[in-house]
Amino acid sequence: MKLYIVSANKEVISRWAGFAEALEYSIEVVDVNQLSLQKFNGHGCGLVHISSLNSASDSPVKDSPVKDSPVKDYLLDQLCVKSPLIKWVALSDQPSDTEGLSYLASGFRGYINTYVTKSLFHELLNVVMKNDIWAGPSLTQRLLKQYLAAPLRRDVEHDITHVQHDSDQYGFTDREDEVLDILITGASNKEIARELGITERTIKAHVASLLQKTGTKDRVLLILKLAHQAA
Repeated sequence: MKLYIVSANKEVISRWAGFAEALEYSIEVVDVNQLSLQKFNGHGCGLVHISSLNSASDSPVKDSPVKDSPVKDYLLDQLCVKSPLIKWVALSDQPSDTEGLSYLASGFRGYINTYVTKSLFHELLNVVMKNDIWAGPSLTQRLLKQYLAAPLRRDVEHDITHVQHDSDQYGFTDREDEVLDILITGASNKEIARELGITERTIKAHVASLLQKTGTKDRVLLILKLAHQAA
């Protein structure tokens, strides 16, 4: 599997490449100043050192047609739009929920500290390559609230219903579909049980089955995964 490392910091490049060796990735380092010329072919994962691009210039490429645009806009256009087969992860020297939300909501599959430990680095790549989203607890909660905000709730519900009816890869039962329809509104197990007229223990079993079938760790990631796949 291909792993692209986008950074201008030699220490960071060495650190990430060293961590990735044990996972047997084919590593390619991308010069931030040549980013617009780089071609990303096939599937793979891309690690982007956000701090490198932010400190480079208003645009990673001199004389770029988008040099007057903010670096982040340029980055999102180049990576998420033009190279959608690559699972992009943003890494920041000083991560914040606000910055993380902007990247995850724009198509990045993960957001984490630049100096993540080796064990978390491996877990990060494993999670992202399974088409899940990686983010810290506070960030995933904020992203979930954003998806469930009133103006967006109908769209998310429609998207997830669309996933259920157009794709049978998860094999949800009719009852699991009913539980999911209520779960995506942010309802608790007790509220779902009351709505469906069954025990809370039964709801817990259905939620556990939904998590297992989608390969997600909790209900937050379940909602984000299904909504993101439908986007």
